[in-house]
Amino acid sequence: MNCSIISIGTELNLGLITNTNSKYIAERLSELGIECNYMFTVPDRLKDISNVIKLGIRFSDIIIISGGLGPTDDDLTREAVAAAVGVKIVRDKKLDPSSLKFIRKRRTREINDRLLRQSYIPEGSVPILPLIGSASGFRINTAGEKYVFSIPGVPKEMKSMFENDIIPFLSDMIEKSGNKSEVMKLKKATLLTTDISETEIEEKIKDLVRDAKDSGIEIGITATPGLIKIILIEKSGNRKKVKKDLKHFESEISGRMGNHLYGKGDNIISDNLKTAIEKVGKNITISTAESITGGLISSIITDTPGSSIFFIGGIVAYSNFSKKEILNIDEQLIDQKGVVSVEVCREMALSARSIFNSDYSVAVTGFAGPEHDKGELGLVYCCITGPQDYIKVFEKRFLGTRAEIKFRTVQFVLNELRNAILQN
Repeated sequence: MNCSIISIGTELNLGLITNTNSKYIAERLSELGIECNYMFTVPDRLKDISNVIKLGIRFSDIIIISGGLGPTDDDLTREAVAAAVGVKIVRDKKLDPSSLKFIRKRRTREINDRLLRQSYIPEGSVPILPLIGSASGFRINTAGEKYVFSIPGVPKEMKSMFENDIIPFLSDMIEKSGNKSEVMKLKKATLLTTDISETEIEEKIKDLVRDAKDSGIEIGITATPGLIKIILIEKSGNRKKVKKDLKHFESEISGRMGNHLYGKGDNIISDNLKTAIEKVGKNITISTAESITGGLISSIITDTPGSSIFFIGGIVAYSNFSKKEILNIDEQLIDQKGVVSVEVCREMALSARSIFNSDYSVAVTGFAGPEHDKGELGLVYCCITGPQDYIKVFEKRFLGTRAEIKFRTVQFVLNELRNAILQN
């Protein structure tokens, strides 16, 4: 069973907002064993929407449309679906309370009529009442036994209707079809790495990619600054009778990534830092002294629930003044070595550990640009201090924009801190 996902909205086609709906819908459908074979993004034009719906009906078993169900003139999904399947739109008065739910006390007939546009659905379709918002959805079974679902485009409204109506309906349909065993089963594993390039990973695992393909397992690499994901996908329909399964390749790749691998799934790096601390089984505490990252390290650490157990605090020493007055860095050292230097970074880390009396501390200083010349841009020093006189300073040269260099710095230093805690 496969599916076309259609997202409606000129703002999507112009790149003004990110299309998160299609990603969410595709992931949830894959968990049911329904594979998305087409994704469309269509502007608010009736003919274009109708044409794409016809393509979806032609090539997919299920069509899910998000967007275009509001009360405004550019909300055209109802008319487009009706045109695509050859029916007219009709008013379902049972939808009126939802359509008028947010109307003001003072209302005109024009406003009332505009809001009631949300009560119209293609003839023969089944309405889906909204639990959130005022826009109703609907589903319609075409003559060719293809199902078309239409739900709102606002993400929270989309998710509510999708989870409370479409997922149960599709699950029940699969159950009743008697072909449950034939439905594609998808297993997925995501490995998270940092401080390693996409090309390096590809070189390290190219033989495993070939071997996995022979076993019906696909391995892909997706790259963003500071984070490379290795995604393994096993589909039941592709599974060949071999001994090597997804877990085998996951383990093999993990071993080859070494310390560059910091986690799995959708975790952020600070989640895995917390896991490392829990694994060690000690009441470890951490502090930070940040210059180049401007508090981003502390921010990401505190994005992890329960981080208050191990994170004592941090100092954003962005200026020379704050380095001297708060971290007590010697002015002569700054003048001689510069604020972006091994020596100053080391003293920042030692000072933070002393001020907070923490077990570990991290410090970062560098040039995020773009105001520095090419020789300095991306130069970053990171220092980690810990028990038993542990101290390590790293010199890195990161590429990218200002924001990307900052994020690469955070990813690198928190991964090195995680490794230090596990190994020290």
